[in-house]
Amino acid sequence: MAWEDDIEENIKCGLVEFLILALLTIEDMYGYRIKTELAVRTNNAIIVKEGSLYGPLYRMEQRKLISSRKELVGEKRFRNYYHIEPPGKEYLNFSIKKFQLIFGGAMNLIEGCGLSENKPE
Repeated sequence: MAWEDDIEENIKCGLVEFLILALLTIEDMYGYRIKTELAVRTNNAIIVKEGSLYGPLYRMEQRKLISSRKELVGEKRFRNYYHIEPPGKEYLNFSIKKFQLIFGGAMNLIEGCGLSENKPE
C-alpha cells in the first residue's frame, strides 16, 4: 500500500541525522560508509539512498554539528570524511534523551491499547 512507504519515510527522516551523528562518534566516515553502516547496524531497518544522505550532512555541517575534510583516494579521487564536533555530541546526547522519552511514551500508549502483540514483519 502507498501509505506504508509514507510512514516508513516519515519515521526515517526524523532519525537519519540522529543516527548519522551516532555513527560519527565511532569514527570519521565518508558518505558511502555511512550508508552501509546504517544498513548493517540497523539490520537493514534503515536503508538510505546514498544521494539522500547529503542533505542531512550539509544541514548538520551548516549548523556546525559536524565538519568535513577531503582525502585523496587513489590518484585523482577525493572522499569527504565527516567528523562530529562538540556541538554535535551535545545535540546527539539531547536527541537520545528525547528519542527515549518519545519512543517510551509511544510504546506505553501502544501497550495500553493492547496492540503490543503487533510486531514488524
